[in-house]
Amino acid sequence: MSMPRDDLPFCECRWLERAAHDPHCPVEFDPELNEYNLKTTDGGSMRIYHCPFCSGRAPESLRSRMFSEVTATEASRLHLLTKDITTETELRAVLGDPTRTFEPGVTTTEAEVEGQAPVTHTAKTLHYEQHSETTTITATVSRDGRVRISFRGKYVGPPA
Repeated sequence: MSMPRDDLPFCECRWLERAAHDPHCPVEFDPELNEYNLKTTDGGSMRIYHCPFCSGRAPESLRSRMFSEVTATEASRLHLLTKDITTETELRAVLGDPTRTFEPGVTTTEAEVEGQAPVTHTAKTLHYEQHSETTTITATVSRDGRVRISFRGKYVGPPA
């Protein structure tokens, strides 16, 4: 199920708005992104998609406006450039040195299965920004050497 649920109406009870103005409530409003968040005790936050009282959707986020769009034409062009890459050696031969490397770049944890403890996996992530004006190529290299490629719109700044 995607979040927020588009089949629900927007919140009309205004609880989120009131909660964000209450200094004793851990709800905050980010006006730049038009988002409500639940503040966590470690200084982080979690996005609120629906009002806990009326189940209505929170306002439409402006977050997507912070990134350029990956057009179908650009995705096809980058797909053709990267479609035969299966190893990190091939990745570097085709795309060159990455703009940034994150080690680990991805950490995922599988849920407990039949009494077995959860399993956590890490992988290296390489970002390539030099091959497109609008798109970052992200390569995730798993510990067994497999490469997974994805495309993401480049950051363009806060919404206007």
